[in-house]
Amino acid sequence: MNDGTQDLPSGAPSEERPFAVQTFTARYDPAEDRIFLNAVDATGAKQAIYLTRRLMDQIIPIVAKHLEEKTPKGVPADVVQSMTQERVRQARKAEPPAEPVQADLETPRWLCTMIQMSKQPAGLAVTLTGEAACKAQIPLADPHLRTVLDIFRNSYARAGWDLRVFPEWLGSAKAAAGQGAQVRLN
Repeated sequence: MNDGTQDLPSGAPSEERPFAVQTFTARYDPAEDRIFLNAVDATGAKQAIYLTRRLMDQIIPIVAKHLEEKTPKGVPADVVQSMTQERVRQARKAEPPAEPVQADLETPRWLCTMIQMSKQPAGLAVTLTGEAACKAQIPLADPHLRTVLDIFRNSYARAGWDLRVFPEWLGSAKAAAGQGAQVRLN
């Protein structure tokens, strides 16, 4: 008997259980003029999630503000943030590089139309939502948020997009976390 439900292939978007991103690789897609995340969960299932510039332009200042709120009172925020960003970059250089997440022909692809962020003790919980049953969750601790800012800044530069959306403390030089860099969350 068919009850109207269907089994989704592994990694396919599901309304009942959001895709829990464990690692992702971000890239700029010139054909789509979008940034996309090739993401993988703990089971090895993958999704390719496209992000528009308009959506990114709205969330980057929110991420920067979240990080700036952690600046101790009486200390110049740009100095503290710049030094903290550089410490995260140095720590990242000391880690072995993560394997890039590659989408294959079977990888579900979808456009993110909404991003929700909620504060967590160590960072932000990010929920990406698309049409119908497309939903992914990414827990990002503050050091990961800083790496993501570097990756997105480099992707913006590659795309030729306006970099003024990024905070000045991020710096103008290309960061070590370049185009196609990975973020491993645990």
